[in-house]
Amino acid sequence: MTSVDDLLAAKFDPPVWIGDQIRRAPLLERLRAALDNRLTLIHAPAGYGKTSLLAQWRDSLATSRVRTAWLSLERDDRDVKRLVRYLMLAIRGDEAEGAGGGPHPAELPPRAALSAILHELAACQLPFVLILDDLHHADSPQVTAFLQSMIRLAPAHCHFVFASRDYPSLGQSVLAAEAQFLEIDVTDLRFSEQEAETLLERAGRGLAAGDVDRILERTEGWPIAVKLTGLSLQRGVPQDEAMARFSGPSVELARYLSEQVLMTLPDETRDLVMQTAVLNRLTGELVNVLLERTDGGLLLERLEQQGVFLAPVTPNRDAYRYHQLFADCMRDRLLRVDRDLHAALQRRAARWFAEGGDIAEAVNHALQACDQALLAEILETAGGWRLIPQGQQGVVERGLAGLSKAAIAARPCLALAEVYLQIKTGELGLARASFDGFLAQGQDHLPAELQTEIQVVGDTLSDYENQPLRLEDLLAREALLRKLPANDHLVLANTSETVGAKYFEGGWLERALQPTLAARDHYQALGSLYSDLFTRFLESRIKRAQGRSIESAAILDEAWRQIVDNFGRQSDLAANCAAFQSVLLYELDQADEARALLAWALPHMERFDGWVDVYSAAYFTEARALAGAGALDEALDVVDRARRTALRRRLRQLELLADLCEIELLLMSEASLEVIHSRASAIGLDALADAMAEDSPGYRPVAVAAALCRGRLMLQEGLILEALAELGQLKRWAEAHGASRLLIDVNILLAHGQHELGDEAEARITFDQAVELAVFQGLSRPFIDAHAILQPLLDDAIAAGFGADRFREHFLKGLSRTLAATRTNRTLHGLSAAEGDVLYYLSQGHSNKEIARIIGMSPDTVKYRLKSVFRKIGVSRRRDAVRVSAERGLIPEPSLRTPPENDRLGDRTALSA
Repeated sequence: MTSVDDLLAAKFDPPVWIGDQIRRAPLLERLRAALDNRLTLIHAPAGYGKTSLLAQWRDSLATSRVRTAWLSLERDDRDVKRLVRYLMLAIRGDEAEGAGGGPHPAELPPRAALSAILHELAACQLPFVLILDDLHHADSPQVTAFLQSMIRLAPAHCHFVFASRDYPSLGQSVLAAEAQFLEIDVTDLRFSEQEAETLLERAGRGLAAGDVDRILERTEGWPIAVKLTGLSLQRGVPQDEAMARFSGPSVELARYLSEQVLMTLPDETRDLVMQTAVLNRLTGELVNVLLERTDGGLLLERLEQQGVFLAPVTPNRDAYRYHQLFADCMRDRLLRVDRDLHAALQRRAARWFAEGGDIAEAVNHALQACDQALLAEILETAGGWRLIPQGQQGVVERGLAGLSKAAIAARPCLALAEVYLQIKTGELGLARASFDGFLAQGQDHLPAELQTEIQVVGDTLSDYENQPLRLEDLLAREALLRKLPANDHLVLANTSETVGAKYFEGGWLERALQPTLAARDHYQALGSLYSDLFTRFLESRIKRAQGRSIESAAILDEAWRQIVDNFGRQSDLAANCAAFQSVLLYELDQADEARALLAWALPHMERFDGWVDVYSAAYFTEARALAGAGALDEALDVVDRARRTALRRRLRQLELLADLCEIELLLMSEASLEVIHSRASAIGLDALADAMAEDSPGYRPVAVAAALCRGRLMLQEGLILEALAELGQLKRWAEAHGASRLLIDVNILLAHGQHELGDEAEARITFDQAVELAVFQGLSRPFIDAHAILQPLLDDAIAAGFGADRFREHFLKGLSRTLAATRTNRTLHGLSAAEGDVLYYLSQGHSNKEIARIIGMSPDTVKYRLKSVFRKIGVSRRRDAVRVSAERGLIPEPSLRTPPENDRLGDRTALSA
């Protein structure tokens, strides 16, 4: 039996028969310009020699310092995940077998797959040409969008040469305007008189004067028609008869000429050709099954020798394919001659492929057989909805489209597949209606295994909808895990990760850790690095919430290294990682470094799908950093962006968190109480904060943020006793749940309230609790953001002395210097202390690299800070910045702020690059 690897390998080289073709020298000369263009598109109907031309051109590059990759596309490559797998194999070429250690490309979602491919292309040092043949087979909106992005974002040394029957939309107009587009169409591909004469001479029959001109006139230079004419002449068809009926559209001409070829064959051979043409690829074993024979291999060899457009697709000639145009004609003929036989052959092929595990081909043949029962059986037996997370979404989509609603509803496994497909295509409203309708039919009679699958799909839908979950729901999901087979890693991984994420969201931090780590084990068993990394993001967030920021940072640093090595530093995973890293950087009072990461990560995330936690990390860190630098209006603009994303993605929790972040920023910036009360009333702050008293509020993060905002507002209003009651409740909850990071914020506010009541001793104890939680993690920003209330508490703590605790002394004195620098710089057009430092060294004539070395930061961060300085003082050039700053007295002496010992979060030079 021909191995799958042999069949796949045939996709990465031109067909074997391509070697014996008319050399098309003028076109090859034109194609030399492909190396000067980003995109070359060869488009024409079938039979114009596109594949032959590309094969000749690729051969001409063999001795040059140009690396080429060839990929022949088929109908099933419309599935982006399937296409990505082949693209990666084609690009890696001979290195593919040794490229282990990275994820299997088929597991990646499109945006991550794009990043992985761009990363692979960037690693190539030579000019690189990617040839995609038969692009029309893979035509779909998803593939088109993927290829557009790949063309646009690939390194400058990459060139893309595509052949297609249609005219795809690949951004040609923009590329043409940039002189980066080369086009070859039907008029270019038509045979010249010399080319046609050379080909027809191979028929061994003398042509009368003017015959070549007549053939060219009648065929309009269509190469396949000229070739078929030559074949008819070679087989003895009278010349006048072969040329008499050259009329009608191209497809009709192809049908007529191919039938003329058939007419020269024995009846048995003609029948064999029509029957075997139902297959895209033919092997001896498959022919035996299809025709109920035992000599399939010998039969294929005999048909090849008879010249019926059958050509080998593997070097050892154990797999073949018909010329596609010829095969289409044969299938049409079989349908007209014997529709029942056509259906029977398609059914046999479908069952053979299904038994061999090739579900895509099995579905294709079942569709051609118009056999809904067989199609439903194939999809159900293959796993139904499980095919989608395994990278066969396109197969399921095509299969379900061939079934009636009744046929889908009759098989619960297929009904679940329909729901899961609607989830993955973003049709959440339709998915909910389908799932609820499915449940309404009553499913109690179904076996336990199917009941479990119903629950898994329902839980997945709820997660995509970001529906609130109670503790009882999570306990039920944990019980579900115990019912699943231990080797069902796909479902176990998805369910465990969801349980961990929901426990984290509900504030059950310790309980969240175990299922998160279990999910990682299952993803590793599947070899899915991509999904594994999401469990690392979750583990990092759990550690941060527990007040273990250094561990959180270490997890993200390791994740970052794996992302860069396997997916690239501009991938969606890199953007997600940068968002979570920005939170930690900000809390270390490295706001500029955090914003440098978000400058590219946040726009990247907005172009693709995300989830509440990653959006919250990115948007609200950016907003807090802007507000802390005195740019409140810009900070509120970022919050508005978060709201728009929430509405577009139907993320109610993100929308509520954005509302609360706005109130937090107004409180930080000491806005008027009238404005704050108006916004608090508009969003229903009291109702949101009251939810903290519930055992399982709809969204625990919203309730926590609301209670914290209400406590701050009460303190600002002078309602000290009410604030202490509110914050005391929040503190008890945080202590019970191990939420040490939250305790820092709560204790700072509580200490302020106690100080306002005159209870200095209690305030000092509470403030010390906040310091103890922060000092060894280097978390200074929570204190700096509370600058409006912090100074009395800080002065009192310093006055009380430090004893032998040098860490506490270093931390508190560092805070004191930072607050002093912050007060000074608030008068300098809102320049931060770090921006003041950069401006000072700029005025001394230092370059960005020199400033970076002096201050101890990356050159990119220096560049980012300079842009912020330029914006604040209204200039665009370095020289003008120094002049204007000197005129306004804005150039300070460099700050003496000493960063805490834990002021670094790994190697940020790489992260900011």
